[in-house]
Amino acid sequence: MTQAIEPTEISLDAYTLCSFLPNIESARALPLVLIGYRQSEDPWFVWLVPKDGVDPQGLTDDPYYAKVLHDPRAYFKKKLAKYVEETGSVKRGIEMLIDCHQNHLALTPLTELREQPFRHPLQVELVGAF
Repeated sequence: MTQAIEPTEISLDAYTLCSFLPNIESARALPLVLIGYRQSEDPWFVWLVPKDGVDPQGLTDDPYYAKVLHDPRAYFKKKLAKYVEETGSVKRGIEMLIDCHQNHLALTPLTELREQPFRHPLQVELVGAF
């Protein structure tokens, strides 16, 4: 689950965008990661934050979410691996992640791309994060 992605083109079957909401009722969100998959492959992560994570100061006082923001790569890889193992499917694992984490971590519905790859630069719409 540590595949590198060529930055000029991303080809996925479906994806979700995960953002951090500092307050549940917040109109502003911090995009963290795009999580996608191709059939018969491991999940793909397109990180929208620096490798060292994000300083949680001013975003959250909650120690759980502060830890997530400090190391989102470890958090999402571990959580998704758990759900993929539990369901036996990358797609169902991502859907379970979406269903179970809709608090400060806002995930968009799983969007099917139907053979239309992303092209660089990515254009992202934060559905439900406004």
